[in-house]
Amino acid sequence: MKMYLKKSNVIVLLLLCSLSVFAQETNFYVSPSGSDRGDGSKEYPWKTLEHARDQMRNIEDYVIINLQDGIYRLNKSLELHSDDSNMLFRAVDGARPIISGGVRISGWKDLDNDGIWSAKVPDGVVGRHLYVNGKRAVRARTVNANGWERIAHTPKVCGSESCRDDANTPNGFKVPVDFPKISNVGEVEMVNIMRWKMYRGKLDKIEDGIAYVNQKYWDLAKLGPFGILNNNSTEAVNWLENAIEFLDEEGEWFLDKYKNTIHYKPLKGEKLNKAEVVISNVEQLIVADGVENVSFEGLTFSYANWNQASTAEGYVSIQSGAILKDPEYRSIEDAFEGLEDIPGNIHFKNSRNVVFRGNSFQHLGGTALNFDTNNQYINIFGNTFQDISGSAIAIGNLQDHHVVSENISREIIIDNNSIQNVGVEYWDTCAIKCTFVKDAAIVNNSIDGASAGGITLGWGWGRYDVDNFDFWKDGSDKAYNHPTVVGGVLVAHNKITNVTLKLGDTAAIYNLGASPGTKWYANYIENVAHPEARFCSAYSHGVYIDNGSRGIEIKDNVVVGSSHEPYLANGSHDYNVRGAAYYFKKEVGDFPLWIKEKAGVMPQIKELRSREELEKLLPEPLPTGPKFNVVKKGVAVGRPITAVGGASNYKASFATDGKTETYWRGEGNEGELILDLERVSDVYYVNSAFGYFDPETRREVYFRNGYEFEYFYSEDGNNWFSYGDGKKVSELAINQQYMPEGKPAKARYIKLKIYSSGDHPLGVLRFKVVDQKPVYGGREFGPQ
Repeated sequence: MKMYLKKSNVIVLLLLCSLSVFAQETNFYVSPSGSDRGDGSKEYPWKTLEHARDQMRNIEDYVIINLQDGIYRLNKSLELHSDDSNMLFRAVDGARPIISGGVRISGWKDLDNDGIWSAKVPDGVVGRHLYVNGKRAVRARTVNANGWERIAHTPKVCGSESCRDDANTPNGFKVPVDFPKISNVGEVEMVNIMRWKMYRGKLDKIEDGIAYVNQKYWDLAKLGPFGILNNNSTEAVNWLENAIEFLDEEGEWFLDKYKNTIHYKPLKGEKLNKAEVVISNVEQLIVADGVENVSFEGLTFSYANWNQASTAEGYVSIQSGAILKDPEYRSIEDAFEGLEDIPGNIHFKNSRNVVFRGNSFQHLGGTALNFDTNNQYINIFGNTFQDISGSAIAIGNLQDHHVVSENISREIIIDNNSIQNVGVEYWDTCAIKCTFVKDAAIVNNSIDGASAGGITLGWGWGRYDVDNFDFWKDGSDKAYNHPTVVGGVLVAHNKITNVTLKLGDTAAIYNLGASPGTKWYANYIENVAHPEARFCSAYSHGVYIDNGSRGIEIKDNVVVGSSHEPYLANGSHDYNVRGAAYYFKKEVGDFPLWIKEKAGVMPQIKELRSREELEKLLPEPLPTGPKFNVVKKGVAVGRPITAVGGASNYKASFATDGKTETYWRGEGNEGELILDLERVSDVYYVNSAFGYFDPETRREVYFRNGYEFEYFYSEDGNNWFSYGDGKKVSELAINQQYMPEGKPAKARYIKLKIYSSGDHPLGVLRFKVVDQKPVYGGREFGPQ
C-alpha cells in the first residue's frame, strides 16, 4: 500500500531545523470501528493505535497514520521510542478523532430516592476527575474549613530552613465539634493554601477530636519558607474533599474505590442515563522518549488522570507545579535537587523535531503537554487547550540548570495557541511554563483564565547563577561558577487576560533567574485580578521580574488592570533594561492600539514559523547602559589548585574549572584541596558541593550527608586558620557554605580538608570562593 510520490519534504521540515527527505510515504488508516486483523488500508483500517505503531516499525519510509472519526479509548499509555520516529499522526479530512484516557460510566440509579445517583465503575479505576456532558464535576467537598485549627504552638521563624524538627509542630488539627463523622477518613483530602502555594494531602486518622494528616505529606509540607507552618493556626486549612458525607450540593460526586461505586448529585435538568459521563483513568496518553521527526495534527486529547495528590506524598508544590516528593531532604534549599514537575498527560523527553499542530487538549488532570528534558526543535502551533488541572504547556526540566550543551532543551516555538481555564485543580500552576530552556519563542498565543500566572519563565530565584546577589545570606548559593542554560527567550505579541484568579504573588509574565538575551515585547495584558482565596497574597502583577532576573529586555507591553503594581522588579533591578511601557493599575490611559491589535492568536497565520521569522517581529535592541553588568565567575575559577593526600585520579583543577561536567575525585575517603587566589583577598564566603558526575545520565549526583570536612584560610600557605564554623559533618547535598561573622577573612590560600567521606567516594563537584561583598537587593532599577 505504498504511495509512490515525488520526493516530498515531511511536515517536520517546517521546523526549519534539520531537513528530512523521504523518497516515499506510506499511509495507514485507523478507525475505532476497524480491526487489527485488517491491512491498515482506508477500506480495512486497523482498530488500535498500538497496533498501528507496531506495524509501522518495520517500514523505512515516512509513515502517515490517518485517524478516522471516533473515540480511541486507551487503557494504558501509548509509548513511543526511537523505533517510532519519522511519522505523522493526523486526522483524516473532516474527522475529529479523540484519544481518550477516560472510562464511560452508565447504569445510573437513584436507589434511595434522595437525589444522589450511583453507578458501578470497573475494577482499578481511581480517577480524580468526573465529566458530565463534557463539563468537569466537583469532587465532594466542604465549602470551607471554618473551625479547623492546627494544634501546634506558634512555630519558630523558619526562613529557608526546615521546621521539620520543631517539637511543637505535630501533624494534627482540631476538628470542629459539628463536623460530620467520616466513614472513609484515610481518603479525605485536606487543601492548604499559603500565599502563592497550594498543597493537597490526605488525612490519616481522626482521634479524640484531632485529625492527623499522613506523616509523609506532613514532612514535605513542613519544609519552608512560606509552608504550612507559616499560616496562623486558625488559617491552616481551606477546605476538605472526597468523602460521601460532603456530597450535599448539585454537581458534586464521590468515588468509593473500595466498592467500585460512584455517586453523583445531578444538576437540575440533567438526565444521567442520557448523559455522557466519563471518569478519568489513564494518567499519560502518550509517553515518548527518544523519537525524531514526529508530528500530530488535528487530534483531540482528553480525559486523562493524574493521581499524585491521592498518594501518601500528596501534592506539595513550592511554586508553579514544582513538587516535593522526598521527605528526607533537610531543608527547602536542599530539596530543590529533588523537585519534579507535574508530568504531562502527553509527555516527551530526549526527542528531536516534533510538531503539535491544530490539536485540542481538553479535560486533562495533569499538565496537558510536557516537553521534559533534552528536547530540541519543537513546534507547538495552532492548538487549543481548555479545562486543564495544571499547566497547558511545560518545557524543560527542573534539574537541567547546568545540563551539558548537547542535552539542552532548545529551539522551542510556542506559536498561535489558544489557552483557556488552566490551573483548575492545582491553583498554583500557570498557563505556559518554561524552566531551563534556551532559545524558546512564545509568540501570538491567547491565554484567558488561569488560577495563577500566564507565562512563567526560569527557575531557582537566582540560586543557580554565578552572581547570586539576593540569597547569599541564607546559604542558598549553590556554588556554580558557570551560567545556567537559560537565555534567548522571546515573549512577544501574546494576549493574556483574566489571570491570577485564585492565587497571587505572580504575574501575567513572570521570570526567575538569569536569562541573557531574553526579550518581552508588545504583549497585551488585561485583568490581573485580585485573588479571592482566603489567606492568599494580594500581589498580582502584569509584568514581574522576580529574584535573580537579569539580561531581560522589556519594551512596549500594555497592562490594563492589575490588583497590585502593574510592573514589579524584585531582587533583579539593574541587571535588566526597560523601554516604553504602558501600565495602568486602575484607570486606563493611552497606549498604541497596534499592540492590542497584533496580540494573541492570528487566524491568518497558517504555516509554522521559524525563529528567524519571529525575530523579525522585534524592534532593535535597547541600549543596555553602563549598569548592565553581570559578574561572570567566582574568584576560584581557573585559579591554581593542588590535591594533597591520596592520589588524585581526576585533575585537581577540575574543582575550579567552572564546568559542570567535570569534578575532582581522590582515592580513599580523605584528602585536601588547596586553592591559590594568587593574591591576598577579602574572602567573604566559601562554598562547595560533594558528589560526582554520572557519565551515562550526564547529570550531577550529590552525596547528601556523611562528609566530615573543614575549611581553612592562610595568607602565606604555612599558617592556617579555621574558617567559618570549623569542623562539620555534611547534612545537605548542595550548600556547604561558610562565612566568618563580621569582617571577611584576609587570605591568599583556601583549603578544603576532608577528614572522611563516610560511605561515599571522595568527590568535589564544585568549589567556590567569593571575594566581593554580596549585594542584597534594594537598588534602583537600571537603564530606562
